[in-house]
Amino acid sequence: MYICVCNAISERHVQEAIAQGAKDLGDLQAQLGVATCCGQCAETATDYLPGGRYATDAAPSSAVGPDQVVQIPLLASTEIRRVA
Repeated sequence: MYICVCNAISERHVQEAIAQGAKDLGDLQAQLGVATCCGQCAETATDYLPGGRYATDAAPSSAVGPDQVVQIPLLASTEIRRVA
């Protein structure tokens, strides 16, 4: 799923940046450019940060062993907003 349409930044990009140490929206902006154009994605991007509703405590995929369970959050609903 795309988080930032303006800059073609996907959910995976945001999760990887967080796994590499991004701690806040400023870090995501610096690393990815998320929320640097229209800003509509800022709230969703921060939801993936630690403490956010889509945050995971999962280790990066390269550190996950064959016997480990990784929890991946699922979106319960999708909100569509009309941008004028």
